[in-house]
Amino acid sequence: MPEETPEPLAKFHAQVYRNGRIAIPKNERDYFGIDQHDIVELIVRKIVNNKIVGRGWFLAQLTVRGVLTIPLGLRKELEIRDGDFVEVLLLGFIRIEDMIGEKGLKIMKALRANEYRVISEDDEKRLLSIVARGIYNNDILFI
Repeated sequence: MPEETPEPLAKFHAQVYRNGRIAIPKNERDYFGIDQHDIVELIVRKIVNNKIVGRGWFLAQLTVRGVLTIPLGLRKELEIRDGDFVEVLLLGFIRIEDMIGEKGLKIMKALRANEYRVISEDDEKRLLSIVARGIYNNDILFI
């Protein structure tokens, strides 16, 4: 009996945009419940004249609207250029909130957003007194 080839979670075609960006279609993201910051495991196939001429595996983190970047080295080796269409196989995903919790996700979003606050002298004193009392305990004070 011939060995069965396992199926990916999803297979779709994507156009490569500037700097190797592609997007996972919204219906796929909705179906699997994956969103910004989540990590996906993918195989990308370069197709020429309906034939697979190269393939590569990578992990990527999703940004807004399911966008991710094919690694530069892989793009160079497979000669994937902006404007090309590639076939993408979704092998798996990690919902980042499940791994790092709600607080970790808030911190990550704040870092990505370059979040900051202008503070008053009183705010500064309050923050410094919290640190001085040793009650910081890895808590980010404004998140």
